Amino acid sequence: SPTPSTLICPGSSFSGNIPEAGLEVRFQLVMDQVPNVTQPFFTVFKTFILYPDPNVTESMIYLTEGDDRFLIEIPNIDRMPPQVVSVRERVSPGNYRGICSNTQLSAEGVTCQLNISETGEFNIEVVIGQNANRYILEVTLIISEKSGIVKFIETNMVAIIVVVLLLLVCLFVVVVLLCLCCCCLYRARRRNRQKQEEAEHLLSEMEDIENDLAEKCRKGFAELNTQIEQDSGMLELGKIPVHNFKTFAMRILFPGLHDHPVLHPVEKPRNQDTAVFKAGLQKFEGLLHDRQFLTVMLHAMEENRNFSVRDRCNVASLLTAALYTDMPYLTEVLFELLEELVNKHITRSTSKLLLRRTESVAEKLLADWLAFNLYHHLKGEPSRVMYKMFLGIKGHLESGPVDVLSGRAAKSLSEEKLMRQNVEHAKLDVEVECLDGSRAPCRLLDCDTITQSKIKLMDHMYRGLGYSLRPKLEDVEVELKSAGGGRLQLRDNDMTNEGDDDWRQINTLSHYNIASGMILTVVPRKQQPIPGQVWDYPGTSIYDFGHTQTLSCLLSLDEGSTQVFHLQKSDEGADCYEQTKTLRRRQYGSEIFLPKLVATKRILQSYIDQMFEEVFPDKTQEVPKAIKVLFDFLDAQAELYSVEEDDVTHTWKSNSLPLRFWVNLLKNPEFLLDVAKSASLDAALSVISQAFIDSCSTSESTVSRESPTNKILYHKEVQGYKSRVKDYYKHIKNEPKVDKNSLAFDSSDFVTEGEGEIFYVESAAYGLFSYAQSYQEEIKTRLCNDSLDSQQQTFEEVCYDISENLYMA
Repeated sequence: SPTPSTLICPGSSFSGNIPEAGLEVRFQLVMDQVPNVTQPFFTVFKTFILYPDPNVTESMIYLTEGDDRFLIEIPNIDRMPPQVVSVRERVSPGNYRGICSNTQLSAEGVTCQLNISETGEFNIEVVIGQNANRYILEVTLIISEKSGIVKFIETNMVAIIVVVLLLLVCLFVVVVLLCLCCCCLYRARRRNRQKQEEAEHLLSEMEDIENDLAEKCRKGFAELNTQIEQDSGMLELGKIPVHNFKTFAMRILFPGLHDHPVLHPVEKPRNQDTAVFKAGLQKFEGLLHDRQFLTVMLHAMEENRNFSVRDRCNVASLLTAALYTDMPYLTEVLFELLEELVNKHITRSTSKLLLRRTESVAEKLLADWLAFNLYHHLKGEPSRVMYKMFLGIKGHLESGPVDVLSGRAAKSLSEEKLMRQNVEHAKLDVEVECLDGSRAPCRLLDCDTITQSKIKLMDHMYRGLGYSLRPKLEDVEVELKSAGGGRLQLRDNDMTNEGDDDWRQINTLSHYNIASGMILTVVPRKQQPIPGQVWDYPGTSIYDFGHTQTLSCLLSLDEGSTQVFHLQKSDEGADCYEQTKTLRRRQYGSEIFLPKLVATKRILQSYIDQMFEEVFPDKTQEVPKAIKVLFDFLDAQAELYSVEEDDVTHTWKSNSLPLRFWVNLLKNPEFLLDVAKSASLDAALSVISQAFIDSCSTSESTVSRESPTNKILYHKEVQGYKSRVKDYYKHIKNEPKVDKNSLAFDSSDFVTEGEGEIFYVESAAYGLFSYAQSYQEEIKTRLCNDSLDSQQQTFEEVCYDISENLYMA
């Protein structure tokens, strides 16, 4: 901006190199269209020297010794007037304060007195020049101690160093994290790959073993199938040893009991008036047919902590026996209890646990209800297939050595009952003399005990006849008929037993030198052993109602306590369970014997497949009404509570039918069939039952070397079974609905079947009343709370009429 005596104008830029000593610059003033001012004005402005911009580094900044003055070396700074050089601290953008006093310019540079008493880091600016042409040098002042140690770092260098360091640190952290992630990912993938390879290798080994044993299995199956066709020729003639309904129902309702009060007329307590007792019992029967009272009574019992699981099952069985003639009413009661059970599990978010166990009256009542309604269905094709599977497993097990004491078999399907040593044996084709005098071929083993031989001979002699209709083992004995007409009694124990003072072996056929072609027969025993004398060792040969007729490891003989063995000795002084564990530790691992399990599985697989197809049939077979009614009820409950997960309803159906009913029959075929099973056969049925259980599961099944052997054996089959179970459930859902009242036609033959009453309803009602009187205070309280006054009054009259001398069923 011009003034009357001053003209200010910007100078031109200089792009050349300026030496440290300075560059002399001359200029002239030229005004356009003014010729009088074209001459140089050197006499007025003189010559000035242009110096380069100062370049300050850390090495050019010093503290003077002895005081708080510091020096900044700036060449030629003394040529400038002092007022154009200042030192200040930038506190914030646009906010400055002076930190130096007595600033002096010299040939060395800029010197000033430091006015900072505190320590820390300060942003310092050295301003050279004024207005727009000034040069600002930015440095950082760090004072670490009160003594005044000062260090200057150029600001732009600090930023670069900090950024570089941060980048290096971040890069290092990223590299470390990437390395860790890569290591973890590599280890996880390697672990998964090892598991997958291990599983594939295990399955591949299984397939290789199966392929290697295929020829052997085919031969074994052909031999077994020939024997089964001979033993089961009566199957096509309808001579399947199925229990009548009374026996079947008894084994379902009260397993393990041969007799029960419900099989007999009710007996009133002593010193009680008969008319009053019967009147009271009739009133209680009427209350049982009152659904409100019945549900209140059951709830009152179940809420009591002293009402055990055994009591719940017993009450459910008594209730079934008391109401089985009115199946529609029993069905209504059952479904009402199930509705409450579903609500209970939905409320507790334990929906998948519904019907998994038998912890309530409703769950046991459901199993009884299914058994009663499916009995007519079971008598048909299912019993035939089950009997054929039973004969197949039994025949295969008995075709190899079986230790009568431990129940271990060389051809077992169960690792637990697999004989872990090779037993030399020979097959004997003898002739058995039948009841009609004819003779039939029978295959025995020279290592069979006399009791084992007796069972096999009786299977031929009483072919097609139920086990309960045959003579008892202890009432008959085996005789060897010689060509000259002589007879020799064969016994497990006699004076000819081989052994020493510590061990004695049970007599086998080889002990009596039995050879092929000899004639054996089973005849009634003419005399019984004297007290303390043992002739027969049935061991684990016979299971009856789920209980084993076993012998302890120490058996009483004539000379006292002597350890007895059949095929393998046990450890002295240890109990049977500990002996088994010791024996397993002492012998080879189960992998060596796995081919034996695979061979048995391959031979028996066709029978198991047929049983599975019968339990879960295809669309061509009619669905029993009871199953359709039950599954429709479960679907309706799932819809009511908005259960959208298919695996939940799948689990409900599996828990209610196959796992609650079918597995029980497969594990205990003696409930339906008049047969007897051995310990080794029971173990094989347990393996098959577990395969059925796994097939109903919705979770993915994986196998490894730590998996149980039975899961490894049936891993491949279970995958195919699962799809069949889903198709079966889907097929039932698409079937037309069935009225629950139509189930009365399924149960209408119960009363007329057999001779006399199936169950005495009065006896069952009396058994229920014994429980009701034990919890009468709780029942009365609930009746009062529910305003059921008439039922409460009737119940009080019943308690008064019936004597307190009750039996607990």
